[in-house]
Order: sequence, then structure tokens, then C-alpha cells
Amino acid sequence: MPALKRSRRSLYEDEEDLEEEVLGVESAQSELRQDNRKKPRLSMGLEEISDIDSSEGSTDEENEELQASQYAEKRRRKTRQQNQPAENGIIESVTCTNFMCHGYLEVAVGPLINFVIGHNGSGKSAVLTAITICLGGKASSTNRAGNLKAFIKEGQEQCVLSIKLKNAGEAGYSQDVYGKSIIVERHFNRTGTSGFKLKSASGKIISTRKADLEDISDYFALQIDNPMTILTQDMARQFLNNSTPQEKYKFFIKGVQLEQLAQDYQLLEESIDKTETTFPEKQDTIDILDNIARKAKAVFAMSEKHENIRKKVRQLRLQMAWAQVEEQEEWLASHDNEITQAKETIANVEGKVALVSDKFEQANSALEAAQIHVEDAKTELSPIIAEKETQKESYDGSKAEAKAVQTEQRRIKEMLRETERRIAKFKDDIAEEYRKLEEANGGSHARRLAELDERKAEVEAVKKRSEDHNRVLQSLEEDKIRAVQGLEGLKAPRRDKNQEIQQCNEDLQALMKDRGQQLGGYPQGMSNLIKAVRQDNSFQQPPVGPIGEYVRLLKPAWSGILEKSFGGVLNSFIVTSKQDQSKLSSMMQRCRCSFPIVIGNNSSLDFSRNEPEQNFDTAFRILAIENPIVLRQLVINQAIEQTILIENNEEARELMLKTVFPNVKQCYSFKGRGGVRLTYANQGGVNSTFVDPFSGVPRMKTDVEIQISLRRDTLKRLQGDLTELDRCYREAQNAVEECNKEIARHRRRSKELQGDIRRAESVADDLQDAIDLGAGQEGKLEALKKGLEETTEEQTILEGSYEESVLAKDKFMAQMKEFQEKMTVIDGHLAEVELKLKKAEKRSAKLIEQRHTVLQDKNSVIEALRVATEDLKELQDGRTEKVEAVTAFVEGASKVGPRVPIPPGETGKAIEKKLEKVIQDCDAYEKKFGGNTRKIAEDLAKATKEHTDALASLQEEEKLAQLLKLSLHNRRKRWERFQKLITTRARNAFVLMLAHRGHRGKLAIDHKTRLLDLIVQPDETQTSKGRQTKTLSGGEKSFSTICLLLALWEAMGAPVRCLDEFDVFMDSVNRDISMGLLIAAARGAMGRQFIFITPQGMNNADSQTDIKIIRLQDPERNQRTLEFPRE
Repeated sequence: MPALKRSRRSLYEDEEDLEEEVLGVESAQSELRQDNRKKPRLSMGLEEISDIDSSEGSTDEENEELQASQYAEKRRRKTRQQNQPAENGIIESVTCTNFMCHGYLEVAVGPLINFVIGHNGSGKSAVLTAITICLGGKASSTNRAGNLKAFIKEGQEQCVLSIKLKNAGEAGYSQDVYGKSIIVERHFNRTGTSGFKLKSASGKIISTRKADLEDISDYFALQIDNPMTILTQDMARQFLNNSTPQEKYKFFIKGVQLEQLAQDYQLLEESIDKTETTFPEKQDTIDILDNIARKAKAVFAMSEKHENIRKKVRQLRLQMAWAQVEEQEEWLASHDNEITQAKETIANVEGKVALVSDKFEQANSALEAAQIHVEDAKTELSPIIAEKETQKESYDGSKAEAKAVQTEQRRIKEMLRETERRIAKFKDDIAEEYRKLEEANGGSHARRLAELDERKAEVEAVKKRSEDHNRVLQSLEEDKIRAVQGLEGLKAPRRDKNQEIQQCNEDLQALMKDRGQQLGGYPQGMSNLIKAVRQDNSFQQPPVGPIGEYVRLLKPAWSGILEKSFGGVLNSFIVTSKQDQSKLSSMMQRCRCSFPIVIGNNSSLDFSRNEPEQNFDTAFRILAIENPIVLRQLVINQAIEQTILIENNEEARELMLKTVFPNVKQCYSFKGRGGVRLTYANQGGVNSTFVDPFSGVPRMKTDVEIQISLRRDTLKRLQGDLTELDRCYREAQNAVEECNKEIARHRRRSKELQGDIRRAESVADDLQDAIDLGAGQEGKLEALKKGLEETTEEQTILEGSYEESVLAKDKFMAQMKEFQEKMTVIDGHLAEVELKLKKAEKRSAKLIEQRHTVLQDKNSVIEALRVATEDLKELQDGRTEKVEAVTAFVEGASKVGPRVPIPPGETGKAIEKKLEKVIQDCDAYEKKFGGNTRKIAEDLAKATKEHTDALASLQEEEKLAQLLKLSLHNRRKRWERFQKLITTRARNAFVLMLAHRGHRGKLAIDHKTRLLDLIVQPDETQTSKGRQTKTLSGGEKSFSTICLLLALWEAMGAPVRCLDEFDVFMDSVNRDISMGLLIAAARGAMGRQFIFITPQGMNNADSQTDIKIIRLQDPERNQRTLEFPRE
């Protein structure tokens, strides 16, 4: 039910006599919901009320016309006064953004009379629609659209409306908050979102609640939902032209808000009637309660006669209560003796724990020393092996060089033998030539000698080209050797890379296959073992394992290194007793599996002081271990708190070499697919051990998707490396093939040059034969001498080369001997160090076994201490509970009564039997009366209270109903008076309006039939009562309806009245008369603001100061003119 509005204050002054302001009635209102901040509205002068009061009983039409004439005269005297604008509650400006056809429109409204004019489609009606929507009205009440989204301009996403309300004067609304103006802003968009903003005069946002806007509307009585306040175009057309008497009455009753007030009274009457119907039923209930109270009082009087038996019951109960206290105190004393014995047992066990802890520390220290010896031996062994490999490489190099020199010697020997043979042949040929020269003579000998020289020169030139060509062959073969070596060198990396890719693929497939399977990384039989352990409840304490199931890896990148480092530890189980160890071992045999079993305990382990600096990642810091017993074992056996993790190997080695960090035993870093373990050496420096890549499904819990992603990244990187190796391998193959082609081409060219040599030598030989036969042998002899000389020089050179090769071979052989001797020395040293390493490892293994044995003894003693401590704690807890029980018994007994001595020989059970006998006697009496004295007293008090409360409640409700009925009666009387006063004022105002044109008439208002009709006599000379609107002309009918509208406005209290296109169907004469009537009525309504919408011009009103003409320009609608072809 909407809140009903207060009237608004206005002042009327009479020029003839200043009358006091009194509370009048401009509109009916409900007082069911009132706000203390709302103010009453003062209107109507004393003479108006007295005039109306004096005519309450009159129904004669002549008296009504006389009253109308008197009222009209007084109104004419008042309208001579200059109209003053209201100080608050009126509109100062309206701003629209993306609203209907307007992209942006700002209209400054005058305080009194406003005419908004413009062509059809210019958006005049949008101003009134914006006022309704912005001040909280519904979209459907504008008859323009069903929702707010339809008001947004086409092509835009949101709309903003803003109205500035005047808030000056003493009666302003919260002026200390808003100032002299209140800005109401409403925004909505096409998604359906809508909201309000209430701003002060400075633009500061004060509120965004619609309820605050409703409070402002109530305060100023704006009545936005009242159909007579803002009369839209459709409503104005219906009201002015087509409305029936029923519709006119409906407009009237809603406009003056009498209908809402009547509905409120009807609801109140129904509520009172509904309440009164419950009174008889409640009276019956009170009678029943009164009867119950009387009976309870009689029973209580009879029950007081048996008090002696109850006293005996109380005495026995007191003795029984304190007898139970004595029994609990005796049990507590016995419990204290057991606690003393348990403390003595713990003291003995703690001595054993200290002893076995010392043994364990000694064994642990001896093991650490042995492990240091092993690491030292490994450290000493590594450079010896490297030195041996270096000497072996040097030996192999010298050996290869010696073989090459030996091959060169054999070649030189062959060439020397060939040279000696040629020298012998030259000598024989020279001797033969000397003999022939003695016989030779003739004239052509010189010519043939010259030609022979040319041919020999040609032969030498061809040989020279052949020698140059042959020298290139060695370079080509060296290139081929290098290419083949490069090709062979790529085969092993390609094979290794393929194996890595295959292994990575297998790991990835295993991860994807085991996705969601937590035990995929463990050996076979693990799932059966875990199932068997969970089903067996005979363990003293359930085994914890496998350890990997209790470890969650926070940084999966370290999974491979830590999995390899932890090894079988992640498969092990932890028990807390020797008995559980034997039971679990038997269970493993039944499940056909074998895993390590460690005896541990649940005692806490504080190792915070043994951790390295916080800037290092450690194995402990990247692991989430919830089980304390698992954490204890990993700290003791794997030193996870002192194992730092550094990703870059070079950075890790540099840091370890540079500084000996406290509380750091080892460091892991990445290298390739595996990793490197770095430890400090005894003599300084850092020992490094390569950690092979881990293959298989990870056992530590982690995000499987991250593991799969890491493996995929690794696979992608390996495939990229393989692609690069394949490219290099193909290039090496191409290089080898190219070398083979070059060598083949070289050999073909060598054969061609050899053919050229043979042909040139054949020509020279033929010419030499001719010279020898025909012209003598002198030239040939010189040639033979020269050949002998060259061959002799060649022999000398070869002999020198052979001597150099012999020296080189001796040198390489000496180097081989030296390297061999060094290797022999290294082998001896290596054997000594390996023996030392073997002994150290053997001793370390023995100490590990000894440490394990001592650790088991220590765990057993600690377990015994734990059991004794738990027993003591259980006893202490039991004592605490027993102390609490004794305290509770004492408190309970104290509530029963003070402590009393227990008769000798009496026990709680004996007293309980006596009590039961007495209680049975007491119960017999109580059964007779229906309960004990306390219960009977409680029942009596309860029955008395229920009767008193019910009677008081009924009396209060009856009194309230009477008061409400009286108030409702008074209010309805007042409502009837309001109805009569408002009706009379509307009638008088209607008569006054008709008088402006010389017409007579009246308003026929029948509240019983809910009809309102107009009776008008246009001709003053006629004596008839008048005619109904159906018989009037069009102009007379429009003028009469305008008079009706102004008369109804006179009965309303809203400060703002709006009318849209009231003159659409009027001719110019009636429009001018109606316009003058509207202006006159508006001027007579002191302090009211009027906004009229008309498509017609207002040239005759432009010069008047209290009238503001607002001309709207046609908005941009993005319309274009159609182009038609010209004929």
C-alpha cells in the first residue's frame, strides 16, 4: 500500500483584511502513514471555509449559484495580486541525454507558467515523459513504452535524465545537505540496469536510493503517479474529448486522492473485524485456564501434609551423595600411586634413551667420517683416472705418428731403389751413346735436335701440370678424412639423442597412462600391500608408507633429481615397534613384495637451527610433508633440511667454491637431463658427482599436469636438438659425398694428364729415335747426362728424407716409452687408490649396518619411552578427569546439602537401598496427588500465570479494538467532510471558470453512483438549468472540459501541473479563450508551476513576464530526402 502524501504549505493573503493562516484542505490524505519530517499545507482563507461551512446542508441549486458568484468575486480580487513563484518544490531545469528522439536536450523551466512549443515530432512530449521517468514514475504510466529500454535513442546504449528541483526558503528539504537545489539524476541502459543519483546544488552525490527520492517527492507533494498531475497527450485527449461521466469521476477521485484514503479505511475495518472474531474463542480458553488453576491450588494444599517423609528422603539423599564422594576420593588416592610408579618407570627409560642416543651419535659420527673417507677416495680417484686418460691419449697420438713415419720410410726406400735402378740405366745409355757418336755424322742432326728440345719441353710442361694436380690429391684426401671423422663423430650423439627421446616418450606415456593413479610409480605389489595394511587392524599403530605418498613436491622441476637421490627411501614403510615391523614383513611376504621397513617414533624434531640461510631453496622447503614421522626420517636419513637446490650448475659450483655455507651438507643443480651433486671436500674444494636422469613415473605427489607439461617441454627440446643433429649429419654426409666426387674427378683428370704425358713422350721418343738413327747421338748424350745428374740429386734428397724419418721415428718411440712408463706409475697409484676406496666403502657399509642396528635399538627405547609417557599422560589425564569427577561429585553433593558424616559400615549401595524404600513410600503419596510438592507448586504457578496472562491479553485486545473502531469512525467522518469540502470547492471553481466566457453551469457529482458530468448553459439570457456536454458545440464542449480540468486542479495540492497538447482539436477562437482561461487560472494559483505542451504558436504571450515560451528545434533523425527522377 503506497504511502499517502501530505499537503503542501502555501499562503494566501487578502488585500482587504489580513487573515491568520489556518489548516485547510487542498487534497484528501491518509494519516495511516506519516513522516514527522513532512509538513502540512496551508491553503484556503477563513472566509472560504466559513462560506463552505454555511452551505453544508444546502442542496438548492440557486444557493449553490449564489455561493459560486461570491466565491468568484473573491477569487477575482485575489488574482489582482501579483503571483509569486514558490520557494521550493518546483522544477528549475530538465536535461535529457540519448532520450527518445533527443541526443541532448536541456530545458530551463520558468517558476510559474511555461509553454513548450514546436513542430510535430520535435520531442515536446518527451519533456513531460522525462519528468515522469526521472522522478520515479513507471514507464507504463507514460503510455509511451512498456519498459525503460524503449526510451533510449536508437543507436545508443544508455540514457541519462536529470531534473533540478528548487529547494530555497525556510521550508526547504534538508538544506544543510542539498543546498538551494536538489538534482535528481536517473540513468538506464539497454541491458536493463537502472539507478538514481541524488546530488546537492554543488553536484556532490548525496544518495543513490530510490527511497530517498520518494521521501523528497512526499515532502514536496509532487504526486508523480497522480494522473491529474502530469496529464499526458493520450490522457489529455481522452479527458478533454472522449471521457464519459464514469471516467471523469475516476479522474476526479484519483486526482484528489480520496480513493486511496477510502481503501486504507476499508483495510483497517477488515483487520478490526478479524480481530474481534477471535474474542469468544479466547474467552473460552480463559475459562478453561481458570478451572485448571483452581484444581492445582487444591492439590497443592493437600500435598503439604506429607512433609516428614520428604525430609527422610532428603536426609538419605544427602548421605548417599557424600558416600559417593568418599568412594571417588579413595579411587583418586589409588590413581596417584599408579602415577608415581609410572614416573619412576619413565626416569629409568630416559636414562636408557640417553645412553642409546650417545651410541647412535657415535655410530652416526663414525658413519659420516667413513662416508667422508669414501668421498675423499672418490675425489682422489677422479684426477688419477683423468691423468691416465690424458697419458693414454698422448701415447696413442705418439703411436699413430710413429706408424705414419714408418710408412713414410717404406715409401722412401722404394723410391731409393727405383732411383738406383734409373742411375744404372743412365750410365749404360751414356756409354752406348759415346759409342754411337763415334760412328754418327750427317747435316740434319741440328734441326732434329731443336725439334727434340721442343718436344721435351712440352713433355716437361705436361708433367709439371700432372705433378701440380697430384699435389692437390693429398689435400682432397685430408678433407675426406676430416669429413668422415665429423660424420662418425655425429653418429653417437644422434644415437644417444634418439635414446633420450625414446625414454622421454616412455616417461610421458607412463605419466599420461597413470594420470589419476597415485601408485603408478611404485613397484608391483605396492597396491596389494597398502590394501592389506588398511584392512588389518592388529597393528599397535598403523604403518606409515610408502613414504612417497606422504611427500608433496611443490616445485616439480626438481622431481627427477630428488627421485633419483631419495631412491628406495620413497618405497619404504615406517612402523613404531619391533612387533609391527615383524607383522609388516610377514605381510610383504604374503603379498610377494619387499620394501624397506624403518622403525621410527612420533616425537617432534626441531631442526630450525640446522637450516641454511633463507635465500636458498632446500629439499625440505620445496616439499610439503604433513606426517611428522615421515619428516623425521627424511631429516635424519636424507638431510633434506641441509640440502640446497640451485638450478644453474656453474652458479652452484662457484658459490660452493667461494664460501663454505653453514648448515649445508650438499647441493644439487641441473646439468643436461640429469644433475650434479656437489659436496665439500676435506682438504678444501668441492667434490662433484653426476646424477643420472630419473626414468619412470614420479612417486612423490605433485600436479601430474605440471609433470606432463615439463616432460613435453623436455621432449620438445630434445626433438629440437635431434633436428639440429640430423641437419649437421646430413651436411656431413653431403661433405663426404662431395669429397668422394672431387677425388673421383681428380683421378679422372690424373688419367687424362698421364695420357697426355705418354703421347708427348711417344712423340719425343720417335724424334729421338730418328736423331739417333740419322744424325748422330750428341743431343741424346747430353740429355742422358742431364737425366743422370737429376736422378743423382733426387737420390741425395731421398737419402736425407730417410735419415729425417729415422730420427722422427726414434723420437716418437722415445715418447711412447715415456708415456708407457708414466701410465705404469699411474696404474700403480690407481690400484692403490681403488683399494683404498674399496676398503672405505666396505667400512662405510659396515658402519651403515651398525648405525641401523643402533638406530633400531634407539627407536625401540624411544618407543618404550613413548609408551611409558603415553601411559603417564593417560594416567594424568585420567587423574584430571577423576579430579574433575571428584569436584563434580562434591559440587553435586554440595547442591544436595552440606557434608555429613557417613555411619560406620554404611556404603553408598546400602544407603541407596534405604533411599529406594523411602522413595517408594513417597511415590505412593505423590502418585495419589499427581507429583511431588515442587512439581505441584510449579504446576500451580504455571496455571495461575497462564490464566492471568490470557485474561490481560484479551482485555488489552478488546480495549485496542474499541480505540481503533472509535478512531476509524472519526476518520471516516473527517473523510466525508473532506469529500464534501473538495466537491464544493470544485463546483465553485467550475462556476468561476465558466464565468470567464459568460456561461453558467455546474458540476453534477454523484458519489453514490460514482458519476461526474457537466451541465452548462452557454446563453446567459436563458433561464433553463443548462445542457449536458453532448448537446454543446465543439468549442463549447472543449471550453467546458478545460474549465473542469482547472476546477479539479484547484482541489489538488501538487506544486507542479503539466498538460500535453490540450488544444489539438480546438479552433483558433476556442483556443484563444481556453488559453486565456488557463493563463488566468495559473496566475490565480499562487506559487504553482504550470507546464503546457502545444504545437501552436504563442505570439500573444511572448511579452508577458510570468510566462516563459520554450521553443524546441526539430531533432536530428538522420533522415534523407528521396531523389525522384525529373521528367
